[in-house]
Amino acid sequence: MKFYSILLALFISSFTLVFSQEEEEGPTPLGPGKGSAAIYLGPVGGFNRAVHSANLASFADDPLCPFFTNGSSNGFFFGAFYEQILGGITSKHSLVGRIMYSTMPASFTKEGDTYPSLVEKKEGGFTTVLSSTRHSLDVTYSLLTIEAMYKFNIAYGLVITGGPSFDIVLKSHLLQKMELIEPDNVKFKRIAPNDPNAAKVVRYENNDRTIISWDGPPARPTPQNQGVSANSIRFSLKFGVQYEIITGTKIDIIPGIFYNLGVTNVNNVESWKVSAIQAGVDIRFTL
Repeated sequence: MKFYSILLALFISSFTLVFSQEEEEGPTPLGPGKGSAAIYLGPVGGFNRAVHSANLASFADDPLCPFFTNGSSNGFFFGAFYEQILGGITSKHSLVGRIMYSTMPASFTKEGDTYPSLVEKKEGGFTTVLSSTRHSLDVTYSLLTIEAMYKFNIAYGLVITGGPSFDIVLKSHLLQKMELIEPDNVKFKRIAPNDPNAAKVVRYENNDRTIISWDGPPARPTPQNQGVSANSIRFSLKFGVQYEIITGTKIDIIPGIFYNLGVTNVNNVESWKVSAIQAGVDIRFTL
């Protein structure tokens, strides 16, 4: 957390320097002095297209099993924001703080191999058929987000914005499955409880055609690493473009699109970062 505190301090101090220099310039024909700083409040909401960049083994202790590399899914965010004009009412600079509830889930899918399987015949005995499998990984990831964004009004309502984002992870959960896709008359043979591979199975579903191999936090311990744990904090850098629709009343509408670049990992062992393309709207009320 010390590293993130230093980043935030540098971010704030650099813009403080810019605005202090502006104050020294005094009024101009295009900027008639610095009046009372404007304050804005309002709700914010929008859509997340979450992207999880990872390299996760479907079975961590088996290098021959497929790896999950990139997953994505749709999420959302909503909350409230506070905007403070810096340098006076005519300034183009402001700081925006947001606090939001946000979801950034993901689904990974990987086609498995084709295996020979034994199927019991009606007339007795067994026959061999080819069966295909599919591996899937569904991730639930919800966050309490706190943002500190710098905002610059270029011209005619077009705005660029950027800054750090801190997230407290409220829920992170992973559900991993291996499913039989075809043929329809094949199912997995149940592993005996005393078999060394029994630890890889949480439960069987769908008439034994689905094996749940993990149902828990996104930090799967292995014989080589029992100290793995899920991270409770996410840090990211967010930047984007907004357009201010000034309605002539005390309510303004500000749509925007952003890229939220994840910096920290989901757990303390694997390279697993969460980023998102975000589209949202600020509803701004003037105080």
